[in-house]
Amino acid sequence: MAGLTLSPVMAEAAACRLDQATFRPKLAQEAYVLRSSRNGDVFKFDLSIQRTSETFRFHVEIDERTGEGTIISVSDGAGRDPRIKTGFRLLNANGRKTTPQGEIGQISFLDLGRGFIDFRLRERPQPEPYTAPPSGLWKVTECQAT
Repeated sequence: MAGLTLSPVMAEAAACRLDQATFRPKLAQEAYVLRSSRNGDVFKFDLSIQRTSETFRFHVEIDERTGEGTIISVSDGAGRDPRIKTGFRLLNANGRKTTPQGEIGQISFLDLGRGFIDFRLRERPQPEPYTAPPSGLWKVTECQAT
């Protein structure tokens, strides 16, 4: 007798405008969600960690010509600033560099995981491993309509 195991699969959007994109990491898609928004010319990212029910807000600085930038954490309502700062690169659905004006299919974080590990270590000596979102590729999984 053969067994069948079904696992949930996240749908992937092919590409999206940056201010409408929701990203999930290539691995651990169910654990982390990054939602992008825009207020005038300023991009913001909200990163949710499902297991801890935490949401971290980031200010986004981006080079409009290259699609490379930096996210910088901002203080939450309680005044807590995790002091996380890391670089990223915008990519299209084929993995090629793109700009905020182009179609975004992926975002590649350089040291996101390391920034969260450093923050967690400042809070407690032995943080749980599932509380640090991974660096690397995060794919667009949803596009919000405006």
